[in-house]
Amino acid sequence: MKTKYWLISIITVFSICLLFTTPVMAQSPTPQPEGPNYQGDKVVVANTYRLQSGESLTGNLAVIGGTATIEKGATITGDIVLTGGTITVNGTINGNLVAIGGAANLGENAVVNGDIVTVGASLKKADTAKVTGNITEQTPAVDLGKDNGWQFPWKTNQNLLSKLITAAFESLALAAFAVVIGLVLPQQTSRIANTIHHEALVAGGVGLLTIVGSPILLVILIITIILIPVALLFVLVFGLAFVFGWIALGNLIGEQLAKFIHVNWAVPVASGIGTLILSLVVGTMNLLPCVGWIVGFIFGLLGLGAVIMTRFGSADSTPQPLVSVNNPLPPTPPAPPQNPEVL
Repeated sequence: MKTKYWLISIITVFSICLLFTTPVMAQSPTPQPEGPNYQGDKVVVANTYRLQSGESLTGNLAVIGGTATIEKGATITGDIVLTGGTITVNGTINGNLVAIGGAANLGENAVVNGDIVTVGASLKKADTAKVTGNITEQTPAVDLGKDNGWQFPWKTNQNLLSKLITAAFESLALAAFAVVIGLVLPQQTSRIANTIHHEALVAGGVGLLTIVGSPILLVILIITIILIPVALLFVLVFGLAFVFGWIALGNLIGEQLAKFIHVNWAVPVASGIGTLILSLVVGTMNLLPCVGWIVGFIFGLLGLGAVIMTRFGSADSTPQPLVSVNNPLPPTPPAPPQNPEVL
């Protein structure tokens, strides 16, 4: 029970720090100007971090989709949270280590004065590595019982910790898929995100109309026997449109976050980070009874409507400025020559 509460607290703190802390860039082999003793929390987002021998960090370390290396002789006084990345420890950690979907490697000289909790992550520990606390390895339970039925995304009948773990894994999966979509369809993703940004109300209305009208259209297609394959294709396209809109909304969040911290992210990076943040927030909000699903439903409407408006990002739906064209008046015909005045 004690492990559950500090695990939830650490994840919550690092989620908040992610919104207000700039990413840590890869450190050069020479010490930074502030010296070998670093103060404050560090957040590594899709990048690398290295704490060299003789250096120390007093603060927490969060690694999201990145790589961190703690060399022999380096010391971290604080907790470490790894999300979908890789960390290699050969130094000393005076705190807890939490790994959610990634890989944690403890070398021969690693010392962890705290607990280690892995959730769907691989842990490799050398025989001479020392861990003074407990090592807990957890894997999300998947129950495919017939009496469970279909459930709304991020909604399960498990306890609070299991729900948080499930939401984290679904968020990581969506973030990874968002990176792929950003690589394959960068322009389409940007068009949809731009539509959400400039025409949010219209996109939400179109998404609501799509949600309301789709079941009626689906029933009509199913009643017509010859169009049953078309109905199945319609369901597939509808699901792809919803996911694509969700990723585009994540791209918009990632772009706004990049502007806030004064960095420039490519479309795949912005899509992955933004989708991860969006999915984590919605997954956490969905834990609230009765009203938690409303946030995800509204966001889903925005993305779905923008996808429909842009035809899966193939067209730009933002209004273009009207250019007035003045039709010139027809030329005045020349006056007929006059007869010379007769005196």
